[in-house]
Amino acid sequence: MPIWIDRGDGAYLWDVDGNQFIDFHAGYGANIAGHGNPAIVRAVQQRVTQGTHFAQPSADMIDVAEMLVQRFGLPKWRFNNSGSESTMDAIHLMREFTGRDLIVKIEGSYNGHHDSVLVSIFRSADDLGPQENPWLTPGEGVPQAVADLVRIVPYNDLVALERVFAEHEGLIAGMILEPMMMNAGIIVPQDGFLQGIRDITRKHGALLAFDEVKTGLVVHPGGATKLFGVTPDLVCLAKALGGGIPCGAIGGTNEVMALIDEGRYSQVGTFNGNPLTMASAKAMLSEVLTPDAYAQADAVGSYILQNSLDVLKSHGQPAYG
Repeated sequence: MPIWIDRGDGAYLWDVDGNQFIDFHAGYGANIAGHGNPAIVRAVQQRVTQGTHFAQPSADMIDVAEMLVQRFGLPKWRFNNSGSESTMDAIHLMREFTGRDLIVKIEGSYNGHHDSVLVSIFRSADDLGPQENPWLTPGEGVPQAVADLVRIVPYNDLVALERVFAEHEGLIAGMILEPMMMNAGIIVPQDGFLQGIRDITRKHGALLAFDEVKTGLVVHPGGATKLFGVTPDLVCLAKALGGGIPCGAIGGTNEVMALIDEGRYSQVGTFNGNPLTMASAKAMLSEVLTPDAYAQADAVGSYILQNSLDVLKSHGQPAYG
């Protein structure tokens, strides 16, 4: 049964029947600022009185981009409206930049709701195939011809990744992955895994895109990119960046993003970088996601994790953390 929500305040939610809940879901991570955060409310209220949509650049857009440059170390940023749009733009850019068609993604990983990545997700055990060579299973409504342009590798398996690149030498445009898997539980990269991917993609002339829709601005001020010290060619953001307002962003190197500057790739959308979203994102980056906030989040997270492990172990249940 779904819970029909009426309102939220801070870390709490109330449904239409008046029941109160602690919100551990946080809108799939988009509401890490909490419901009704004063900084977000002020920014959005002020922006509403001045206009919410012009389909033209705004000063806040520049401010947000500059703060993302500082956090992630990638010099060029563009905005859209969701994580799916961000990963879609990343795949289009990788294909256009390299002139190649094949994309590599992680087995069982969700990277958005578009054809190129709706492959090898939400599968039953009977559809997995061998561990060293997972089956290519398209999602519902995805043509087989589109799925055939995707190659699947297990997470934390550099041997499989190198084999795929060797088997398709000169044909792979790039790889997209969550640097820390958060759409399949929380699975952290083994030591050297992300750097190994970076080395392999460069060796074969392919690009690397980090899907930081969930990890970005959450696990570290500069996302998993800075947490693990490996910089990809493209970073995809959404969720937390918008402070609860629909938002997406893609950052990249000067070379890759020049495709947009030169008009070789049209990264367009009616509501891309709209003033309401940019006002909320600016407040998130400058007033909410501060060093003190990250320190508090780390402390609370450690407390919850340790006590959860203790409860599970006290009942004889397996626990990992």
